[in-house]
Amino acid sequence: MTDGKRRSHVALIEDNPADVYLVREALRACNLNCELTVFQTFEAAIDAVQSGTLRELDAFLIDLNLRSGSGLDILEAIRGSQELRQTAVGIFTSSDSPRDRDAATQLGANLYIRKPTELDSFLSEVGYAIASLTGQAELRVAAQ
Repeated sequence: MTDGKRRSHVALIEDNPADVYLVREALRACNLNCELTVFQTFEAAIDAVQSGTLRELDAFLIDLNLRSGSGLDILEAIRGSQELRQTAVGIFTSSDSPRDRDAATQLGANLYIRKPTELDSFLSEVGYAIASLTGQAELRVAAQ
């Protein structure tokens, strides 16, 4: 985008390469001005959160069910961090469990995004969720 808006920075914590690819496609399809930093393991993500190196982030998009840990543990670490506690967080999952949704909400998730199974829905819904988390939702609506 060349509208003079600041480029958003989003951390994606996702261990499925196909979903990482689809999130990148959602950014492109929705013409979002975002830099995406990807953490493919629970350990890498929790280390980055605890080290304080992610201060310039606008948002996190966290897979709920990672192979070696829970996205909720990462959310809890973010909300416990002095530097990151105000950063927008979306939980990104295939789970439609009310228990998971309630846990994410209680820990302070801004959005709970259920991964759509249809490609067009995935691109538009995930793109809109990222736009909402980064404050670009009004730009996306205006561009339609």
